[in-house]
Amino acid sequence: MSDKRGFKAAPTANLPEDIRNVVLIGPTGSGKTSLVESLIYAAGASTRIGNVEDGTTISDFDPISIKQHRSVGLAVATISWQGLVINLIDTPGYEDFMADLRAGLRAADAALFVIGSTDGVDAATRHLWDECEAAGMPRGIVVTKLDNERGDFEETVAVCQRIFAGGGAVLPLHLPIHANNGSPIGFIDLLTTTIHEWTTGSRAERECEREHGDLIELARGDLIEAIITESEDENLMDRFVAGEPVEVETLNRDFERAVARGHFHPVLGHSLAPATLGTDLILELIGRGFPSPAERPLPVVMSVGGDPLPPLLPDPAGPLCAEVFKTTSDPDNGKLSLVRVFSGTLTADQAVHITGHFESSSGHQIQDVVARIGVLSAPLGAEQRPVAPAIAGSIVSVSKLTGAETGDTLSSLAQPLIMEPWLMPEPLLPIAIRAHTATDEENLGPALARLLAEDPTLRIDQNVATRQMVVWCIGEAHANLVAEQLRTRYRVNVDTEEVRFQLRETFATMAEGIGRIGEQSGQYTVCEIVVEPLP
Repeated sequence: MSDKRGFKAAPTANLPEDIRNVVLIGPTGSGKTSLVESLIYAAGASTRIGNVEDGTTISDFDPISIKQHRSVGLAVATISWQGLVINLIDTPGYEDFMADLRAGLRAADAALFVIGSTDGVDAATRHLWDECEAAGMPRGIVVTKLDNERGDFEETVAVCQRIFAGGGAVLPLHLPIHANNGSPIGFIDLLTTTIHEWTTGSRAERECEREHGDLIELARGDLIEAIITESEDENLMDRFVAGEPVEVETLNRDFERAVARGHFHPVLGHSLAPATLGTDLILELIGRGFPSPAERPLPVVMSVGGDPLPPLLPDPAGPLCAEVFKTTSDPDNGKLSLVRVFSGTLTADQAVHITGHFESSSGHQIQDVVARIGVLSAPLGAEQRPVAPAIAGSIVSVSKLTGAETGDTLSSLAQPLIMEPWLMPEPLLPIAIRAHTATDEENLGPALARLLAEDPTLRIDQNVATRQMVVWCIGEAHANLVAEQLRTRYRVNVDTEEVRFQLRETFATMAEGIGRIGEQSGQYTVCEIVVEPLP
């Protein structure tokens, strides 16, 4: 069933094994948002494919993202594919928005690392890869823009193999095939040796011909050897070395195990012309190659007092443990919290305990409150589709979750819990701001409070000595985003000024002196003073 905008009803899962949480990571301009559009369309969740330049994509629905033609915040799109519920988490690629990238890694169980076939791999891209590596995130690589005349799949794979060598095996799962004019028309599956073509506008399959078989023999052998090695299947390795044939079903089982271990990274291709070229194959990788929430270890959980607890399991019947990994708000629709359920089941109108990590000196609230869950929805960009209770492994939107900020833990009243926080980048750029008018002065405080609830990297410092309000940001792009959010979302205009620093002198070494103070009566006082710096 679809609504008038072409969106289907929200998909639901009955078991954690039927869920895939996938974060898309890559540098700005690599094609993450366009890939999300293709995946949403191929899954039948939308009847049209949006365009970043036109501002019509589902995941870049924020007015600032539309204006800048790039993602400035995390967005989630929940789709259904062959009986699975897939939560696609689109993250910004610019370094100033690293907090949303890490939030996406926290909520996901696997990643699609997106690289443009014309862009190469620079230091910023390597940094993003290192973030995935630090999180131990299983991931595949998607090479986009294959329809570009400068696109080079083989060269991009070679560069990834050279630069990402420390993160495990990087090998193509498919090889692109081209028409006589050089445009991509399909892929050869190196495991099944099946050819997938989109020459008629839709996907068609046929058996690999002898000429293709000779070309892929070496690449297929390398792929099979890497799968067996990274899955640590010694029996299958003995068979492979002995030259025995290996069944595709057996390889598929070891393929999933190798990817889940986080040391084998299959490479796939994607093209926007036609828009579905390779999209089905990526969805199939997500379904059969990426781990479900039931196969991933959960973050460390403690009691509210900080005492360690036994590891939780992703069991819908277990104790409730969920986490707010993104918060958004606006004057019209109010507060919306994106929540990953790690254990137990979250239901509407349920009373939950909210626990946070922040100190009041940062401007954030110290959370230890009770709140009631509002409406649960499956997000599709800005579209919110109501859903039933959210089981372990689910990602849902919760409306009007009073008192909750990004990074807070939701648990049951009977067993309050707190999850070990993920590491946030420290804001190092101070920006002094002042309200432009008296009306802006009145509205500035509430607006900043909402932004603080959304952004855990934002810090507010009311400096009494210099009489300035200082906003600490990650970088200039982050500072510009905060100013733009104040202006467009909350209609608060601010002016910036030079940050004033309070300077005080102190003693560097020990010193002593004697002074004499006299009075008119002839009496006087001799004063001896000794000063030295503190140890």
